[in-house]
Formats: sequence, structure tokens, C-alpha cells
Amino acid sequence: MKTTTLDLTARDPVICRDGRPFGAGQGNRMRSVDWPLPSVIAGSLRTALGKTAGKDFSQETALQLQQISVSGVFPVRNEQLYLPAPQDCVVHPIRGPLPAIPMETQGGGCDLPHPKLRPVMFDQQPNEDDFKPKAPPAWWPFADYVKWLTSSSVQLSKDFLLAPEQDDRTHVKMDTDAGIGADGELFTTTGLPLDYLEQNLGPSSNETKERSFADRYKEIKLATRVEAEGWCADRVRDLDGHFPTGGERRLIHWKANPDVKIWKSPDRIRFALQETNQVRMVLATPTIFRDGWKPGWLNDELIGSPPGCGVQLKLVGATIQRWRAISGWSLARINDQGQLDHSNGHAGPKPIRRMVPAGGVYFFEVVSGNSENLADCWLRSVCDEEQDQRDGFGLATWGIW
Repeated sequence: MKTTTLDLTARDPVICRDGRPFGAGQGNRMRSVDWPLPSVIAGSLRTALGKTAGKDFSQETALQLQQISVSGVFPVRNEQLYLPAPQDCVVHPIRGPLPAIPMETQGGGCDLPHPKLRPVMFDQQPNEDDFKPKAPPAWWPFADYVKWLTSSSVQLSKDFLLAPEQDDRTHVKMDTDAGIGADGELFTTTGLPLDYLEQNLGPSSNETKERSFADRYKEIKLATRVEAEGWCADRVRDLDGHFPTGGERRLIHWKANPDVKIWKSPDRIRFALQETNQVRMVLATPTIFRDGWKPGWLNDELIGSPPGCGVQLKLVGATIQRWRAISGWSLARINDQGQLDHSNGHAGPKPIRRMVPAGGVYFFEVVSGNSENLADCWLRSVCDEEQDQRDGFGLATWGIW
């Protein structure tokens, strides 16, 4: 496999619909997810490669394209990746970001889905009043993200970025015979402007809103890692042009970049993992597990090894958001479970599945093996199914707690 970084520059706000119905009799608003799903980027890239190669998108071509591994997409600024906020970060209104960790209950109980799990809680100071946590910025610069994974300490500066503001546009269906808008046929699309993201400037206020565009927003590029072979690798290497990405044929410029150092695990992570038997896995992209919230590589005792890591871990706690739904359309033949089946499957809509949102944190204790090896699995997929791994779901980072 040849590894390449693709630099993406958004020309238009990208349309990335969520799973709610849209169309005649189903609602006139096309709602959006907060960030493009990995499958959106993977599907758009594979389509672009097939078109530039003059392929006919037969089942053979579809199978070849699905062997490409696509990871991302992530914001990039000042030559460093930005990664989504981890869910174990509790932002105190005065003390700032504080870590939540698995803790033993003090005489109480909870309804966690497994009896061996501990609740993940914030260690509140004695006599401290209750407070309402603030939401952390959506995107963390790589250096601060690594610092959080190794020391659970960070300051929320202007380097942190917020989620893109959604761009709503109202359209009208045209009456082609009369050359005018059809009566009452209005609909709304929501796009994600990915070329500029707002800085973390603290609480929203009139003063903040009145600042200049240059003060509030930073120009952002995007990066995706691609691993391919054969004619697919050749096409990725020569890629340089605008291609439709997501819905409504919105355009993004894709350009190959042989530099892949931004994807590598930093030495600070490796050194930290050497000194502990308590590790945490943070999901950098939405993740699809066979057992819903729980990785399929864990047994009934919550013990198992992540794909390709060779380290046996025991899950002791997790903090994740509510599940999100995902579906889609497949040109390749799939079965009712959404897996490739070129003999008995069929092309068409994919079944709805549940994802663990990006930022979810899983806390482990090392049972056997060298925890340093987890650094080699940095930004590698922990999904159970190989096709989900190739589609970019479940990219994980590793740290200590």
C-alpha cells in the first residue's frame, strides 16, 4: 500500500445530510450533520478516482475502489492536524478544562450496561458548589490534544476552533414550462462552510460578534490520508482538481501531498504509554462497532485486543455521546447487514446502523502486552469490520489516565 496525504480546499459549503427524510411529502428542509462523515469523503474520493481513470463503475471496479483506505477528513492549520474534543473534558467556568475518570461509587448505584464498568465522573473539590459545565471548543490543535492525552491539562486558547456555522439557503422548484417558480414549492438546504472556522474567543457577546472577520475566523485547509495500490494509487498520486463532494455537487479541490508526517504518533505519546498500565482510547472519527457502544473485540468480561495492536486491555469505563444513525447508497453488492457480498448481495440503500460519535473516550487497564505498542496504532481504525476500517470510521488516538 502507498500512503498519500490529500490536501482539500473547500470551494463551496459542503452538503452533508443527516438521516432524516427529505423530499415531497417528507419535509422541505435538508438537515446537516456537524462535520462530514468519513464515508462521505471516502465515497467522493473513490468516485473521483473512477472518473479520472475512465472506469465504468462495474462491480469489479467498485470492489477495487473499496479496497482504498481513506482516513479523515480533519482541519489543518499551521501544518498541524486539529482533532475533535474528547468527551472526558469537563470545562469548569472558573477552573477551566478538568478531566473526568472512572471512579468507584460511594455507596450509590448506576445502570451502566455492564456490571464491571465504573461511572466516569469529575472529581469535585470538597465543599465545591455544583456548576453547569461549559462546552469545549469543537476542534483542538494537535499539540494541545497530545498534552491532554498525556497530562489532562490544557488551556483553551485562540488556537482552538469551533464547529462550522451551518449555511442555510432557501430554494424554489422551477416550473420549466412557465419559466417561473412553482407555487409553494420552497425547500431549504444546509451546507458546511469548511474553508474558515471560528476561533475560540470565550463566551458569546456583542463585543465578540462585532469583531472583524479576520479576528474571528481562521483560514482552514483539510487533510485526508489515503492508502491504495495499483492504478488507484497512481490516480491518487496525480490527483489535482475540483471534484463534487457530498450532495448537490458542491466542489472541493483535491491535491496529492506525499508528506504524511502529520499522521504519525508523537514521541510524547509513546513515552507516556511506556510508564503506565492505565490507557484511554479517544475516537477521532465516528465509530461503528458490532455490539453498538461496545467494541466487538471485547469479550463478555470486557477484555480484548484492538485490531493490529497486540495489547490485551480491560475496559473499566467509557464516556460517549448518544448514538448517531448512518445509512447511504452502495454501488457494490452488499447483504442485509451492509457487508460486501458479490455473489448473493445487491446494490442499493445501505441498512441503518448506529455510530459512536467522534470524541468518545474508553478507559482501559492493560492486562498483558507492551502498552507502548498502542502508539503504533495512532489514528488507526478500531472498528470490527474491515470495510468500516477502510472507510475511515473508528480512527483512534491513545493516551493515559
